[in-house]
Amino acid sequence: MTPPSPTITGRSDTIFALATAAQPAPVALIRVSGPLTPHICLSLCDAEMRRASLECRVILPVGEVPCCAWVLPGPHTLTGEDTVELRLPGNPAILRQLAARLRDLGCRDAEPGEFTRRALAAGKLDLSKAEAVLQLVTASDEATRKQAAADLSGQTADQVNALTQRLRGLSARLEMTFDFSEEEHAEAAEDTLHAELHAELQALADELTALLHAPDPKPLRDKPVIALYGPPNAGKSSLFNALLGVPRALVSATPGTTRDAIEADYRDARLVDLSGVGKNDADSGRFAETAITRALQADLLLVLESPGQVTSLAELEQRDPAIRARVMWLRTKSDLADDSPQRPGALQVSAASGGELHELHAALAAALAQLAGGGVTSLLRVRAREAAALLQFAPDTPPEVLASDVRRALILLDQALLHEAPGDVLDLIFSRFCIGK
Repeated sequence: MTPPSPTITGRSDTIFALATAAQPAPVALIRVSGPLTPHICLSLCDAEMRRASLECRVILPVGEVPCCAWVLPGPHTLTGEDTVELRLPGNPAILRQLAARLRDLGCRDAEPGEFTRRALAAGKLDLSKAEAVLQLVTASDEATRKQAAADLSGQTADQVNALTQRLRGLSARLEMTFDFSEEEHAEAAEDTLHAELHAELQALADELTALLHAPDPKPLRDKPVIALYGPPNAGKSSLFNALLGVPRALVSATPGTTRDAIEADYRDARLVDLSGVGKNDADSGRFAETAITRALQADLLLVLESPGQVTSLAELEQRDPAIRARVMWLRTKSDLADDSPQRPGALQVSAASGGELHELHAALAAALAQLAGGGVTSLLRVRAREAAALLQFAPDTPPEVLASDVRRALILLDQALLHEAPGDVLDLIFSRFCIGK
């Protein structure tokens, strides 16, 4: 029986998302998961919910589109739910029409990381593996990729668990030494035992530190940089002013008004309004190269599209294939009537009316909290490193202090190995995922 899926009040439990890059491509993959999947299989592919790979033709306004459907009944799927994956031509118009059809059939757009979160809820992944998915997706170098692969395989958690059990045994032995304090001739034996336990604890701490060893993160700037990027008249300067709460950038209906980048402090970051990049630039692209260079240097890139506009990241991705890991999509001017297709996962904002600005402020706060932590890492590694630091003792550490720090280290390691975490912790973790994962 398929386990119940997590629900969002008033919204469908069946989700879908584009699992490949949101740009023209020979092939695109749409993933659907949830209780309405059998109905969707029957409606789109004229197929029953039986495990199969089949060729079909999906009828859309553009016409009949060839499609390969992978039908995967629950519970033997990543999410534990009935799932179907649709492989079809990666034409943006086709994908928009298919997304609209899925919504008509009762689906909703997936939240960031919602597929992986459902896998966690269904017991298909533990938290360390769920976070490893994020690490693997965002890995920008070979060392980080290898670390993420080890976490995803469960190897890291298994090794940390083995060390935790050893530490638990050492903690019990350490607590027992206090029972000898009143026995005759106990002082010398107690000193010897403490020395042995100290050596074993030091050896365990060294093993834990070696296991979690990773290259030092790149030096962080005094303040992370958030850049606003998009075509002329996408509303960058208006949003820049709205986020700051004061008029700092010149706003004009004339494309290309912003030439040199305009900067200001925003919370614990530096907010940068870049020149527009696109065909409507009145300066014929003279400032586009500077904007692209600054965009590539940003720690977080707010990519703007207003009604009727489509922002391409092709130029940025040619220079930095991992740029999408630092992108937050925004649909501006949401107060205007708009029948144009919406980008899945884009946050709707209006600088004029203030609509959804509170959601944008909250999303930026979460992103800045992640950056303040030194980048993408896992709760497993954070807590285990904290425990390893507690286990670094001086030779003359009093036994009572030693025992207390060992108990605290065990609490941290138990937190590191939790298969569940409080909702606010999960919300922060999964908000860092891209749509479709």
